Amino acid sequence: MRSRLVMAGLMALSVYPATSLARLWVGGDLGLTGGALTGTSPIGVYAGLSTRSFPLGVEVGYQALSANPGKIGMFTATALYRTPITQVRGMYFLARGGIATIYSDPSVNIRSTTRPLIGAGVSYRLARNVNLRAEYDLIVDPRTTYGPSQNADELLAGVSYQFGGMR
Repeated sequence: MRSRLVMAGLMALSVYPATSLARLWVGGDLGLTGGALTGTSPIGVYAGLSTRSFPLGVEVGYQALSANPGKIGMFTATALYRTPITQVRGMYFLARGGIATIYSDPSVNIRSTTRPLIGAGVSYRLARNVNLRAEYDLIVDPRTTYGPSQNADELLAGVSYQFGGMR
């Protein structure tokens, strides 16, 4: 049920008409993991919405964290802060905070749980509507079934498409 709601939300964001007041984007990423998520390979999709005049927006996403998507996955909902890096034209600093809901098969070391997520990164405008993005995210103690408590981290790289172009 939860995956249907997230997919419906992503679809609603993707068909939302881009006006001169809104920024709407969709993208995908892949990465490396460490800590409690060591051994998984995140492949994700995301969508976001903000106003052009305010640097804070919202972003939702989904990541398959294993070769078998049925084993472990993660939904994210975060506030995303974006501001230009004035020394490099087209480059932006990103900061995020929100929640990550991890679901897993009982045979996996990570329990299904909802945990805080924080992250930082950069994006670079490659073309009018296309941005490259790299970021580091930290999921606070995602509740392993055995072993010591530890945070999970991800290093992600991806690309996003912004509807309506950038100003």
